[in-house]
Amino acid sequence: MPSKKGKDLNKLFNPKSIAILGVSRDEKKIGHIVLKNIVNSGFRGKIYPVNPNATTVEGMDCYADYNDLPEVPDLAILAIPAVVAVKILESIAKKGTKNIIIFSAGFKEAGPKGEKLEDNLRQTAKKYELNILGPNCLGFVSTLSSLNATFSQAGGVAGNLRFISQSGALASGIFDWASHHQVGFSEFITLGNKAILNENDILRYWLAQKDKQAGQNNLSGYRPIGMYLESIDAGEEFLKLVSKISFSDPVFILKPGKSKKAQQAIMSHTGSMAGDDAVQDVAFAEAGMIRCDGLEDMFDLAKIFSWVKAPNGPNVAIVSNAGGPAVISTDALEKEGLQMANLSSKTHKKLREKLPRAANILNPVDVLGDALADRYGEAVNDVLAEKGVDALLVILTPQVMTEIEATAEIIGRLAKKYGKPVVCSFIGGDLVDKGEAVLNSYKIPSFRFPERAIKALAKMWQWQVGVKSLKSKVKSPTKIKPLAKNVIAKINKMVEFAKKQNRKVMPVLEAGKILSLCGINTPKTAEVTNIDEARRFAKTHGWPVVLKVSSPELLHKTDKGGIMKDIDNTLKLELAWKKINQAVYKLPKKFSSTIIIEKQILKGLEVIAGVKNNASFGKVLMFGAGGVLTELIADKNLRLLPTDERGIGELIAKSKIYPLLKGFRGQKPRALKKLSEMVIRLASLAQANSKFSEIEINPIIVADKEAFAADARIILL
Repeated sequence: MPSKKGKDLNKLFNPKSIAILGVSRDEKKIGHIVLKNIVNSGFRGKIYPVNPNATTVEGMDCYADYNDLPEVPDLAILAIPAVVAVKILESIAKKGTKNIIIFSAGFKEAGPKGEKLEDNLRQTAKKYELNILGPNCLGFVSTLSSLNATFSQAGGVAGNLRFISQSGALASGIFDWASHHQVGFSEFITLGNKAILNENDILRYWLAQKDKQAGQNNLSGYRPIGMYLESIDAGEEFLKLVSKISFSDPVFILKPGKSKKAQQAIMSHTGSMAGDDAVQDVAFAEAGMIRCDGLEDMFDLAKIFSWVKAPNGPNVAIVSNAGGPAVISTDALEKEGLQMANLSSKTHKKLREKLPRAANILNPVDVLGDALADRYGEAVNDVLAEKGVDALLVILTPQVMTEIEATAEIIGRLAKKYGKPVVCSFIGGDLVDKGEAVLNSYKIPSFRFPERAIKALAKMWQWQVGVKSLKSKVKSPTKIKPLAKNVIAKINKMVEFAKKQNRKVMPVLEAGKILSLCGINTPKTAEVTNIDEARRFAKTHGWPVVLKVSSPELLHKTDKGGIMKDIDNTLKLELAWKKINQAVYKLPKKFSSTIIIEKQILKGLEVIAGVKNNASFGKVLMFGAGGVLTELIADKNLRLLPTDERGIGELIAKSKIYPLLKGFRGQKPRALKKLSEMVIRLASLAQANSKFSEIEINPIIVADKEAFAADARIILL
């Protein structure tokens, strides 16, 4: 149930009193476990166990019925079967409790019967304006409220990390990992089925809590947010909330479910190239959010964003006692979009004076395999003092003489002294465990493999770049001019007429008229039913002309012989007419097709631009190489709408075909300004009409001084 208005969740996550329904004397039952967890977490409020078959549990008085409670609890936790939970929900609401956690499984995830139960739950929640976490969730942990309201072992230190998980089982694994690595949470919230409260409600709540403390000292100063979501409700609202948070705090997400199923009735290149997963990548990036590549990546980002400030630049130095891992790390840096920092001659001189003659004083700095802690310290100190170093990676391999713990101690002190991001890779197993424990105590992120350390640093830098981009959009937006009202009215009239005829795809001529109404250049075009009509068209508009098969079901005209170009005289036209009719005859009988003739545009580069309506995030603009290159080089570049002129310029500039458009190796530049204007008008068209599922112009022919929409396809919802 996506929510539009903010809910008051303060009493849910900061309750003064809690009732637990389904408390059991059996220590293995969920109701007993959650009671002990609440007590052991140091919760300072009142606890009311509810069980009609017990008088005491864990030395606490039990109540037979919710209505017997001496006060209205701020929070009710339901550890009872799904059917019972739904039945008792109304009496809880009538008592006055607004905030509820439902652990019970057996709802929509269990099939039709469970789905009906969840519908009943929603109706009751709507009637009484209840805030329900779950059902089928693990609950939440808040070190801010000293409360473990889960049935999981969620201990460990308080910290600055906030987390949302749709999976309770995954949350249990994260709790154990965090405890082992001394990564602390402020709040960890599991959503389960998201029947009432979803990720947007939690993000809104956190936005309102921005003045809360970030946790103990030695942390990054951020209040990072990690998310594991299998689905996203109200995607456009979700992105707006994340964008606001990303200005000051990093947000990273693991979103599984990359679509492997074939697109349903792919009717345009835009539809196939702007698939759900590709759109999610773009949507997350535009909101300043980092997408995790997997669980390991998510764990790494949880640690590094909790403990370390993001680098102010991409320049990284490496200090290592092993040449091989340092070389591997150099490759990894470039691959991840970072750069090797250039050390100044002053730093080189310092290193030369302190390190053995055989040591490498260039970046990566090799302190050699026999380096003791002091030698590491001298190199790390001099490198961190270098202004051109934005971040440092320290690599250690356990040689016989290596002072692992002492080295970790020195790294920790120097990192604190200089305040620059420092990450470590202590490569090995049992031998480096104690060194890693020292690094953990200093909140220095350590990774067993240097590539992981570099990838985590790169994603921190990616977040910094994203934040700068977000801020620049806010400071100086360049809005796209909307279509005139009379133009929108004409387009809407054409669309309604097509819908009354039960058309899924606008006829080619109608699609061309719609583009022309928006100020987009289109070639002269007509539908022809015989060779005489084709001859008259050529006589009127001049040679050369193009013959095309137009069919809603036909996406790849070239493959089926459905397009004839370079027709510059009557004889060629007659031959092309025969061939195009043969192509029509070979099409499946279910295809409805016509033949179109149009004035051929002068030669130029072929590009594609299109808009697809995405169920989660709204309209998505796509641009890339067009014509026969559309799928060959997969030049797909996406951007969410609405955007501005600068955004469209950036979209075109990041395409693979952009160097050719700009003028590659002495070639003439193409009409980039005209192309940009066309894509802007396409975006305006998409934003003006909500009845379009997809709009595609392929190809757009970009000549030296002009751009033309040679073919258009408009698919209706």
